[in-house]
Amino acid sequence: MVDALGWRMKFGVIAPSTNTSVQPEFDAMGPRGVTNHFGRIHIPNDPLRGDEDFTRLIETVRGELMAAIDRVMTCEPDHLIIGMSSETFWDGLEGSERLRERVEARAGVKPRWAQTRRVRPCVDTATSGGSAW
Repeated sequence: MVDALGWRMKFGVIAPSTNTSVQPEFDAMGPRGVTNHFGRIHIPNDPLRGDEDFTRLIETVRGELMAAIDRVMTCEPDHLIIGMSSETFWDGLEGSERLRERVEARAGVKPRWAQTRRVRPCVDTATSGGSAW
C-alpha cells in the first residue's frame, strides 16, 4: 500500500535521544512526498568530562542502537539513515564497516552514513600521499 504522505520515499532516521538538530534539519529539508520517521537511541544526558565518560556513552549507544533500529523499521522505510557520528568512527574505518554490516543485516536495508562514505576516500588518498580534494 502506498503511504499517503511518503508516497515518493520514507526515510527511517536513527539519532541519539539527546540530539536536537538531526530531526529538525531533516524535517526542514523534506521535499513533497518524502517523510522522515525517527527512532531514538536512548542515552542519558550526562556531561562528558573525559575518556571514561565517552567510553561509557559509546557502550550505551551500542546497547541501544539495535532496539532503535527495530522500532523505526516497523514503518518499512525505503532507507535507513544513521544520524550520529561517534559510533561510526569509534573503532576506526574497519569498525565502521563492521557496524554498517551489522546494521544492514538487522534492518534489511542499506544504512546511510554520509560521514563514513566521505572519510574512506580521504583516508585512502592521505595514506597514498595524494590530495582528497
